[in-house]
Amino acid sequence: MRPVTVVGGGFSGLATAYYLSRAGIPVEIVEKTDRLGGLIATLQTPHGPVETAAIGMRNFARVDEVCRDLGLDMLCSNRSFSGARYIYRERPRRWPLNPREWVALAARFATATARGSRSPRPLETVEQFGARVVGRRATRWLLGPTLQGIYAGDPACLSASLVFGARERPAGPAGKGLVSPAGGMQQLIDALERRLRKRDVSIRLNTPARLDGSTPAVICTSARDAAACLRDVAPGASQALSTIDMLPLVRITAFYPDEETHQKGRGILFPRGGDIRALGVLFNANIFPHRGGQYSESWIYGGASDRDVVHLSEDDLAAVMDRDRQSLCGRCVPPAARLVHRWGAALPHYDVQLESVRASGFDLPKGVFLVGNYVGGIGVTMLLEQAAAVATRVREMA
Repeated sequence: MRPVTVVGGGFSGLATAYYLSRAGIPVEIVEKTDRLGGLIATLQTPHGPVETAAIGMRNFARVDEVCRDLGLDMLCSNRSFSGARYIYRERPRRWPLNPREWVALAARFATATARGSRSPRPLETVEQFGARVVGRRATRWLLGPTLQGIYAGDPACLSASLVFGARERPAGPAGKGLVSPAGGMQQLIDALERRLRKRDVSIRLNTPARLDGSTPAVICTSARDAAACLRDVAPGASQALSTIDMLPLVRITAFYPDEETHQKGRGILFPRGGDIRALGVLFNANIFPHRGGQYSESWIYGGASDRDVVHLSEDDLAAVMDRDRQSLCGRCVPPAARLVHRWGAALPHYDVQLESVRASGFDLPKGVFLVGNYVGGIGVTMLLEQAAAVATRVREMA
């Protein structure tokens, strides 16, 4: 069989190459930058590890199988401490609605269920869906913050069908919580690279992709880069991909004295329109307490409602984070260290435009496939599922 070109050496590209090579299909990876892993990396600092993107993976059967095959020692998140997410409404709350709002939510939801109108409608936004099914207050204080923690999107634009509609779930039973290699997510990237090189997979860095339509290819990049890659061989697909909105994100990880570990839970989400600019904050030591190092927090900024934050200087970002932390904690404690990572196009906006594009299909040439967050779900676990599915389709095509 002709070699399959995997465009992109991020996690999705490495996972796709892993499944293709495991099926005995020759693979070549081309990556335009000088490193593998894409957004994912773990930096080992004197204060402790810092994740640049995903802190872990939802523990489904395929995740467990791959990590076992790669010989990775995995940490499970601290469920008794990390499972709880808080939403900020004057203070962090597990349940941000007052009793009257909970009653209104239950009544509206029961009415929608009785009328058979609980399902999302085509091209309906989360804001419209929420107002119809759970009420505006529940949408403002519950749906909006919860979804921004996953999608970083704007409820006025997010597609209710993509978020709440029927979609594929990871195969096999779910484990409990998140899992991560003991040394951080970089260990997963390194283990995949070692396995691929052992299988004689060609990996070319600093190499832009050039598709001519004659070689099977799996494009494992952002929608923006996929559009550029397909411009000459599939102009229709390229045009569709170019309309997908990509969202910026900034992650600021700061280390503090251990006595700052005052907040329970995995993290706090901050509704839009309040005094705190961040989308949310993660309490890293609460999630994986055995990683070692000082107590650290990761503050997340950007998304659909705050695109300009990615252009701020590091000093300005530090000032924004310190103000937010002062509002949350009531005091200002200088961090021992602070690391900033910014991504101009981190996630696809799961908006009604993406719903339209996915409904119409991408009209790809024969032998060309796509794997990415914009294709079938956000997160490392869903990318792994896509990679396995595409490898099966390539094998069937041979």
